[in-house]
Amino acid sequence: MNWHFKHIFSIKYFCGSYSIKTCFLCENHQLFTTNSTIFRHIQEVTDMPLPNTHHTPHEVKQALDTCHRLWFIGIGGIHMCALAMISKARGFTVAGSDLAENENVRALRDAGIGVYPQHNAAQMATFDAVIYTLAISKDNPEYRAALRLGLPLFSRADFLGYLLSGYPTRIGVAGSHGKSTTTAMLGQILEKAQKSPTVVCGAQMRHTGTPFALGTGDTCIYEACEYGNSFLRLPPTLAVILNAELDHVDFFKSREMLLHAFGKFARPATEILVPFDDKALQNALPRGVKFYTFGTEGEADYTADQVTLKNGMGQFTPVFRGNPTGRVTLRVPGLHNVKNALAAAGAAHLSGVSCADILTGLSAFGGVARRMEYRGIFCGARIFDDYAHHPTEIAASLTTARSLCHGGRLFVLFQSHTYSRTAAFFDDIAAALRVADRVLLSDIYPARETNTFGVSVKALAKTTGAHATYIQTLADAAALLEKELQPNDLLVIMGAGDVGRIFTHFSKKHFTT
Repeated sequence: MNWHFKHIFSIKYFCGSYSIKTCFLCENHQLFTTNSTIFRHIQEVTDMPLPNTHHTPHEVKQALDTCHRLWFIGIGGIHMCALAMISKARGFTVAGSDLAENENVRALRDAGIGVYPQHNAAQMATFDAVIYTLAISKDNPEYRAALRLGLPLFSRADFLGYLLSGYPTRIGVAGSHGKSTTTAMLGQILEKAQKSPTVVCGAQMRHTGTPFALGTGDTCIYEACEYGNSFLRLPPTLAVILNAELDHVDFFKSREMLLHAFGKFARPATEILVPFDDKALQNALPRGVKFYTFGTEGEADYTADQVTLKNGMGQFTPVFRGNPTGRVTLRVPGLHNVKNALAAAGAAHLSGVSCADILTGLSAFGGVARRMEYRGIFCGARIFDDYAHHPTEIAASLTTARSLCHGGRLFVLFQSHTYSRTAAFFDDIAAALRVADRVLLSDIYPARETNTFGVSVKALAKTTGAHATYIQTLADAAALLEKELQPNDLLVIMGAGDVGRIFTHFSKKHFTT
């Protein structure tokens, strides 16, 4: 066989034989009926140039409209988990792989979705299309196998953009911090207002128990991540930008580059909601599009009056374009969540939701997973689980935790996330951690990186101060905490990696949920 590299075929199991479907690019097709032929074909295409996987929205729609079986690489990630569950609810046959065993994987299996704990290119080859996350390496065996087999291959953002195309109203929630909380908050407000929105969130939402809600209305609320410019494939009709702080330094090399990306994200929108106090972000917005502002200070369109904390929970009166509404007491702690609530309230108001329904939704919102989530008691100390990994988030969460301490000591077990972020914000991370009385530092979670930055957790502990200690394993951390924690102390398990595995090391004798 003389295969030209432009002929990209996908292999599919059909009626006991293997067939190669029509070429995605040139409509040539061939039929094979023996495994040996298939394996010869796979061997021959191994040396083919790898095709470009960037697709226009039209190409994505054209390809996926004919697909019935979807394979997800990295299906256990929270965003991929949500998309997999939505796909199954929409009638797709869904399966995937993930090397991690976590709560998302268990939830997927409970939902009847097959999850393979290792790479499984042979199983993947029987599917119509492959969805992948940017968290995987391009050397991932399944990713490369999909390219060589000619399976249509789409990023998570490509696929979410495809799902969004069916909704007339698309509310994209972007920003460096607070996206998951605000997305879920806004979803609950619209749900209380009988709008039946579809929601795609980056965390498990407490009111649904899942990272998504599949509504029947014409609105989709979705978390729009800026990493890799993914959100540029998710065009909103209403763009909500919570903040614009440099975070993914392995991709965005300057704040100017980041602001430019946020401006492009907002370009398709007919309305935009942004922070009142970020003039640089406002200047980056597309001209001719009406934007509104929110914030706890100044003369924002959506602001708060008489902001106080009671038992760590924000109490305030939302003010919409100069008009006070009613008093709200949030069920999620911290002053930063007052800002998130104002953004959610502003987006809901711009979407035509009444003030009464907005107040009801805000008051009912119970939070999302791993955002100062209460997990139980260990050795008499209260335990909270938190996703913070940027200095601003670390400081906000630990300040919130301090307000909940009631005189006890504040402990934090922190796992920094990626070498590039740790190197870029080294001193700021150390300063933020000093809010705690006792700091335990585990190894950096590498994600997609190797340590070419020369950063060291031992050095981070030294910079943080004498109250900071490097802990080599999570088992060691659990043992040390068991010795040091006392009743009335508060411990925050913090990080965006796998630091949550420490709960499996807590002695059942001393840990209650």
